[in-house]
Amino acid sequence: MSRVSQKHTEPEIIVRRFLFLNGFRYRINYKKLPGSPDIVLPKFKTVIFVHGCFWHGHKNCKLAKRPSTNTSYWYKKIDENIKRDKRKAKEINKLGWKILTIWQCQIQSKIKSEKRLSLLLKQLREYSNKVKAYEKI
Repeated sequence: MSRVSQKHTEPEIIVRRFLFLNGFRYRINYKKLPGSPDIVLPKFKTVIFVHGCFWHGHKNCKLAKRPSTNTSYWYKKIDENIKRDKRKAKEINKLGWKILTIWQCQIQSKIKSEKRLSLLLKQLREYSNKVKAYEKI
């Protein structure tokens, strides 16, 4: 497992490239927030987690199929990841940040990727409008 990349994964790079090309500036693996979110947009007070379906136990996803060998280890490992994700999300929410999660399966193919990333763009534009409205007050 030491060979499993935790940072700069292909799905993360896809999302980061998309954000940059659409004019968003961000921080990566931001240590000042709980869980060191993959992508942080400080201007919008928004974090983006790019989760691997297997490692984070994406429900009803064929990529999240758990191994049939050494099941006690894998179930414990993945269940702990899920609990940690929920705990860190609560901590980030308490600090007043919005959380978006993008799953590996949502950006696996070109068609799915375009659909999910256009939704991401829509969500960020909504947040942008709220930030601008707040700044006017």
